[in-house]
Amino acid sequence: MRSAVRLILAMGVLAALLVGCGGGDDGDRPLVDPDVLLDSAAAHPVRSADVQGQAKLTLEGSSVLTQPITLRVEGPYVSGGERIPSFDWKFSASALGIPVEGEVVSTGLNAYLSVYGDNYEVGPGAVAAANDWINRTDESDHPLDLRPRDWFGRARVEGEGNEGGVDCEQIAAPLRAVALSDELTNLAAALALSSPPSIAGTIRGCVGFDDRYLHQFAVNAEVGIPVADRAQLGGATSVHLQLEVVNSEIGEQQDISKPAGGGYRPIRDLALSLNDLGVPIPL
Repeated sequence: MRSAVRLILAMGVLAALLVGCGGGDDGDRPLVDPDVLLDSAAAHPVRSADVQGQAKLTLEGSSVLTQPITLRVEGPYVSGGERIPSFDWKFSASALGIPVEGEVVSTGLNAYLSVYGDNYEVGPGAVAAANDWINRTDESDHPLDLRPRDWFGRARVEGEGNEGGVDCEQIAAPLRAVALSDELTNLAAALALSSPPSIAGTIRGCVGFDDRYLHQFAVNAEVGIPVADRAQLGGATSVHLQLEVVNSEIGEQQDISKPAGGGYRPIRDLALSLNDLGVPIPL
């Protein structure tokens, strides 16, 4: 049960992270204060959207995961408030050189994964336990309360963009490691790491001119793995993370429901199969 709870919390953190947060002179264009735009985007959190996201993780020093892990997702998202988010994402991924395609769905009450033609579920009990834990947690320790606005260091405007079909202002900044301390602590707890990882890198966003939503979000970071957790990752010392998300149809109705079909097996069965293939999935 604890492993399933950690898994569903990790899925919730990943979904919240993927969607993102809730100067310069460009010739004839007026000067824009990037911090004002970022503050405005933080005041307009993305409650629902159609999401396109991609991530690439490269483990440095790992004897097990010697090739990059890639992930692409596409589909609707709805924030969960006091429970894990809801989403219905088609995905494609690659690990150990093995391509995988499938679907991952969260209704906020259960979570499902379809892969290799097999259907798995986390289980309503594990999801309820995760949601109960979220509701018992103080606001400052909320594992899904990510604040990407605070991750932007000294921001600068880089010009106009068009993301998710919306004209937006491109903003870039170094990652603020100090501001990330709470998020990293929450992430470490959700993933059962011994201590929060270190992080350094850059962050970019594109804020809509008219609606002030964050339509694009990208991170390029080096994440240091705590020494005590390196063995389970084949001795990896750090992870190079490249993440980009584009949000469209922000605020519109998004339909999410239990996937069709049946025969759902416990998600633990998939973890056992992956461990047999040499992929270190905690049980």
